[in-house]
Amino acid sequence: MGSLRNPGLVTTRTPRLVLASSSPARRRLLRDAGFAPVIDVSGVDETIGAGIGTASAVCTLAERKASAVAGRHPGDLVLGCDSLLDLDGATLGKPGSPQAAMALWRRMSGREGTLHTGHCLIDTRSGQRTIAAASTLVRFGAPGEQEIAAYVATGEPGRMAGAFSIDGFGAPFVEGIDGDWGTVVGLSLPLLRRMLARAGVSVTDLWPRAAGPLVRDLTGGDRDWLAQVVTSAWGLPVVSLSGVHDVVRLPGLVAEEEPGGARLGVLTYRMQAGTRAAGWPGLEVVTLNSLAEGRGAGTALLAEARRRARRAGQRMWLSTGNDNVQAIGFYQRRCMDLVVLHRNFADEVRRIKPSLRENPGGEITFRHALELEFPAPGAQ
Repeated sequence: MGSLRNPGLVTTRTPRLVLASSSPARRRLLRDAGFAPVIDVSGVDETIGAGIGTASAVCTLAERKASAVAGRHPGDLVLGCDSLLDLDGATLGKPGSPQAAMALWRRMSGREGTLHTGHCLIDTRSGQRTIAAASTLVRFGAPGEQEIAAYVATGEPGRMAGAFSIDGFGAPFVEGIDGDWGTVVGLSLPLLRRMLARAGVSVTDLWPRAAGPLVRDLTGGDRDWLAQVVTSAWGLPVVSLSGVHDVVRLPGLVAEEEPGGARLGVLTYRMQAGTRAAGWPGLEVVTLNSLAEGRGAGTALLAEARRRARRAGQRMWLSTGNDNVQAIGFYQRRCMDLVVLHRNFADEVRRIKPSLRENPGGEITFRHALELEFPAPGAQ
């Protein structure tokens, strides 16, 4: 049960995506797909020992790049990538000279090769590393000597694994591919989506959104402040449909305007597994307080609580009094369903908190509790 004032449209805090690469093509690919990556070039040695297959080599290099950068970005997702061409079992990177590029194109002309791109995603929050390679077959055209010389003169082949691009001057000389186009550019977006999912992050979480509060976990340093906020709003203890709660001991979320900035709101919750017959299952929002008008703290906190409930495969629910018209409207505008009216719940609250006063004349009297929810994922 919470107090809310004029919530706005905002977003919750998510980890940033950090790209450990200087590649303009990878950066452009991510930005065109709606990401806003932080660029931190690793600068690591990209040589690889003999006797290692191309797919293994790109994964080794991708991990090397991500590892070099991860320590500088706590709390973020760090992505390293590297690409190499496999032609007849030979691993080919960037040609070392214009002459080497010319020779390589004569060798590739009219043939097929496989472009491998390794990906390493490090979740610095947990230390989890996800490493995988994507591979795409490339069918090369047969440019003439003059075309090859002109292409090499652009300088592009010297910057590319296998001395070619599919999104630049080299595109007319690639007849076709079998596989993901992004892999050839240097980053497979479908593979990245799957890697992010393993870290518990959806690609849509990383798309730009409206500016608003950041949301973090409640810490020990917030507990005294939380007690003051809740005491001022309703007094302690807090009584909900699931029982009597010492909210200072519950897990919670804090909305703030920036990391370490002013606290704009707070939410406490409890999580219980099981079925409805076992009591009150799901993530219950026990208290929700927005402390700044029009800053969107309530929306941000509610959205993060719902995200956590969905990840746990649980419904998210809460209760509020029939007199709390503003809160009821807030929850329903955010698509929470009104599922049960618990009649005469105020009698139970007053039994536990005899000092609870009736509303003054002219206002709605608190008599009943309304239960609202976001259903569990997949529930009808």
